[in-house]
Amino acid sequence: MSLLIKNGTVVTEGGMQRANILIRGRRIAALTSSEPNSDRVIDAEGMLVIPGVVDPHVHFRQPGMEGEDWVTGSMSALAGGVTTVLDMPNTRPPATTKALLEEKQQLVELQTASSALVNYGFHFGATSSNVGEISAVGLGSAEGEVSGGGRRIAASVKVFMGSSTGDLLVEDPSALRGILGASRLTTVHAEDEAVIRERCDQPDHLSRRPKEAALSAIRKLLQCRGRGGVYVCHLTSAEEIQLAEQFYREATPHHLFLTDDLMKKIGNFAKVNPPLRSESDRRSLWESLLEGRIDCIGSDHAPHTRLSKEGASGAVPSGMPGVETSLPLLLDRSLRGEIALERVISMMCLNPASIFGLRGKGRIAPGYDADIVLIDPKEERTVRADRLHYKCGWTPYEGLRLRGWPKITILNGAEAYVDGVFTKARGGHVKYAF
Repeated sequence: MSLLIKNGTVVTEGGMQRANILIRGRRIAALTSSEPNSDRVIDAEGMLVIPGVVDPHVHFRQPGMEGEDWVTGSMSALAGGVTTVLDMPNTRPPATTKALLEEKQQLVELQTASSALVNYGFHFGATSSNVGEISAVGLGSAEGEVSGGGRRIAASVKVFMGSSTGDLLVEDPSALRGILGASRLTTVHAEDEAVIRERCDQPDHLSRRPKEAALSAIRKLLQCRGRGGVYVCHLTSAEEIQLAEQFYREATPHHLFLTDDLMKKIGNFAKVNPPLRSESDRRSLWESLLEGRIDCIGSDHAPHTRLSKEGASGAVPSGMPGVETSLPLLLDRSLRGEIALERVISMMCLNPASIFGLRGKGRIAPGYDADIVLIDPKEERTVRADRLHYKCGWTPYEGLRLRGWPKITILNGAEAYVDGVFTKARGGHVKYAF
């Protein structure tokens, strides 16, 4: 089947143009000023047409955890203009072997057999003793190396240098050095566990996980780095951004839009690792973004149930939902003239697809997969948990009014979300390019 999206303003990393997009099957066939014949037509008059967002940092909690599953997670992603997600390994059991990673993929396919599904990939979980598994999942540092043959089945090797949700933690510098040396791409939660332990008697979460924990972890990364790339997750300040200048750098919407003052308003619902910082840190992070020093936006979508967030402070898990609101938050800032939309597209579409080697993703161009989002730049909507699709049922952005929301999300050439209505999406495991 063919589909023509006509009369829209197409936004790429290079600029905006009035153009029609012809889709044949799962891929973009042409960008044109003409109106070629097609089986279906979508009139995008007055809309912005952007590539589907690639969210490189989500926690869909399966297997074995509460707060989300692949049906509700997929729906939330599609409604938020996200067409590809890369899921983190800290589940129960954690994805720390090739066999467990393959079991996880089978679970995803089973959960979504009759409902929504985005394009998806997985990060592989590093431990102090599973370096030998890195080449088995196709992430060995030698070009094209896959132990025993086969194909790459993971986006990166994920290292937790500081304790977080789940049981993955790599503290030993020699183990860290071995992982970085063995992996072509390592994704890192950079908080130094030694600093966190030293401050365990501090009175609040922010004091127990200070900015120095992040800076210390980045310094260790600089000392231990191998031949492969390093992607540092959820940086929270300009100091961290500057120190990590040799690495790929990610920021989250919650560190860009929220501060530690939110703890006073919603308590442990604002608890996250790394913690929300001060207003001055938030502003410095935005300045770094505007200066082009942040490569990617990752939602770190980490939903927990209301019940778990309402427990005693020390036992409350860290994390907050975000996959459905990431794009609207950045769109709103762009439509208000605070950041170029092309820059948003680079950080949320092109760069993550390029860094993680996602074949055919991240651009509107002939030959690329037809993952496309139509945005109504005039629609203003107040964020309400009961209008979002999270299984956890809450959002830290409750009551915030934003302009610019996805109206239609096209996944691999087919309409998967149309103005609040979902169809059976035809996503699947992404293909990686070395």
